[in-house]
Amino acid sequence: MGIFSIVLGILAIGIIALIHEVGHYFFARRAGIKVLELSIGAGPKIVSFVKNETQYTIRPIPFLAYVRLEEDGPGGLSAASSFQKFFLYIGGVFFNIMTALLILILIGVFSGVYTDKVIVGELIQDKPAINILQKNDQIIAINNAKIDGFESLETQLEKYGNSEIELTVLRNNNKENFNIVPVLDKESDRFVLGFFFAKEKLNVLSSITNSVNMIWDYVSQTFIMLGNIVTGHANPSDNLVGIVGIVAISSDFTSRFSDYMVFIAIISIGMAVVNILPIPALDGGKIVLLGVEKLIGHKVNKEVEAKLTVVGFALLILLMVFTTINDLVKLFGG
Repeated sequence: MGIFSIVLGILAIGIIALIHEVGHYFFARRAGIKVLELSIGAGPKIVSFVKNETQYTIRPIPFLAYVRLEEDGPGGLSAASSFQKFFLYIGGVFFNIMTALLILILIGVFSGVYTDKVIVGELIQDKPAINILQKNDQIIAINNAKIDGFESLETQLEKYGNSEIELTVLRNNNKENFNIVPVLDKESDRFVLGFFFAKEKLNVLSSITNSVNMIWDYVSQTFIMLGNIVTGHANPSDNLVGIVGIVAISSDFTSRFSDYMVFIAIISIGMAVVNILPIPALDGGKIVLLGVEKLIGHKVNKEVEAKLTVVGFALLILLMVFTTINDLVKLFGG
């Protein structure tokens, strides 16, 4: 993990944190709530200027950002309607999801994504495919058995081992058949043909559909994982990742621009999921409190709300400490 990857990892977190806060800023402005400050980063001020009664600041801790609102009086948060508050609280999550969606759509159209199609990418020297297959060939069958993804390809290769098989390939929209003998890759202990998978570029509509499905799968699987942790069916140490862990894995995504953008999209989705959790001090907790106020017909006592917020912050700090220690243990093998 080089310095360059670390910087890009921290930058990605900072960008997504800022986008989240810009979501709050946007809906606060739409509701007529006075925004006292929009800060990029946290800590002591480095640069600051005021425009339209809002102070814009840059601070040194790069992976944080925040919006400070007027609480009371005309133009304050307390004067806003429940409807306006809801959109204010959900605004950060909404901006995070929309950012991820836009990135994934553009990646699908201009760079391509891995799909169920087995498309040949770079061929590997000294492997069976090198003199038989060509880049962008699509393998559609092995011995007349349909191939509709990596798993079915692997199943068929394992079934026949190092026996000669017949590949049915789409090449330039024409079907062609080739005989080939897979080889056993000692490193993976799997029978292979000898190529890397290629991405498929999608049209805009297909990319939108694919991106929505990707986000839905990521969000639903994350909530399932969190539910398993709460119920004791999953180990928090194995499943939770903090800032250190995110920065550590950034090196896997910084060799190509498209991979780095996917990394940013994943972080953006993760930030949306975390903030929508019904924990006091988080956006989800504020939305739950808003719902409680609608049910009981009056505002929750400020002291009660303050105590809940303190509890929420305490839980978040404990979670941050746990994930940081856990990340460091994984990173350095303690």
